[in-house]
Amino acid sequence: MNDDAKTLSRIRMALDKAVGRYLSDPNINLIDFGYPECDGQLVESKRAICFHVSQKLSGLRLETAVAAGQTQEIPPSIDGFSTDVREGRFRLSLQQWPWWNWRLPQSDPRAARQEVLRGGISISDEYHNSYGTLGGLVRDRISGVEMILSNWHVLVADWNARAGQRIYQPGRLDGGTGADAVATLTRDAMPVNLDAAVAALNRSRRLINDQYDLGSVRGVAQPTVGMSVVKSGRRTSVTYGRVEAIEGAAQINYGPVDRVIRKVVRILPRVGFQDQVSEPGDSGSFWLNTGTRQAVGLHFAGANFPETAVAMDMQTVINALNVDLVFVA
Repeated sequence: MNDDAKTLSRIRMALDKAVGRYLSDPNINLIDFGYPECDGQLVESKRAICFHVSQKLSGLRLETAVAAGQTQEIPPSIDGFSTDVREGRFRLSLQQWPWWNWRLPQSDPRAARQEVLRGGISISDEYHNSYGTLGGLVRDRISGVEMILSNWHVLVADWNARAGQRIYQPGRLDGGTGADAVATLTRDAMPVNLDAAVAALNRSRRLINDQYDLGSVRGVAQPTVGMSVVKSGRRTSVTYGRVEAIEGAAQINYGPVDRVIRKVVRILPRVGFQDQVSEPGDSGSFWLNTGTRQAVGLHFAGANFPETAVAMDMQTVINALNVDLVFVA
């Protein structure tokens, strides 16, 4: 089944209706469009509007919860597209204090200070004991200034943060200090519901178009259901996956507030549900099409049951931030 432009327009309209009506439901975490599931297996010959709930209810339990105003009953179809309901809770992929959280050994090069910066290595803002992943190199469309692209919760991480705060490589939880500042926060895309930000390089170190252990990024492309993808992250290094759903909207907790994140892309392990695709610390990684090495998503969240990675559509992210990826043609 091909999701051509006409079909994609219909999908977006149906998803907008579903999100507007149901995403405020406290039991619903994510609504997207992709493969439905039947008896624990993906049905790749079909597509559906997928609802991810904290607790899947049926029968009397569902009737009781609906009557009490605790949730809504999801219809069997919306605007001609079948619906699929499954359990899933998603969390940000940032590794934070306390120290007893598992960390890679400090001998791991991704956790160390790198004299030449590239995607897939440790990074954080200057105030939080954390680390995420340096995504890659972008250039401001107006000024031409070269910048780091990563997540809002990696480079900003505070609702009161201001442009100009320093960015460390390695991140503070990997031992980064003021001497390791490589950039300053410039702007973010949270006002348009995207967990993304950019920071201007301070010229103390060079950032190149390279993903650790993967090579150069070769452009930007739209993610499609079934696409094979790969990422290079600080926590889990190189992992492979497959796009299961696109065009999603997710309700994600950011400390004191919940925010809706748009243009969500959901990624499962390449084979089965057992392989690992991401863990806390991988936030900010670029998901690339494995065949073309084009960037299709910016990783920001995930889940373990089932193992899932969650990204945002890359073209949407760079347009919102008014930057371009620097890549090899």
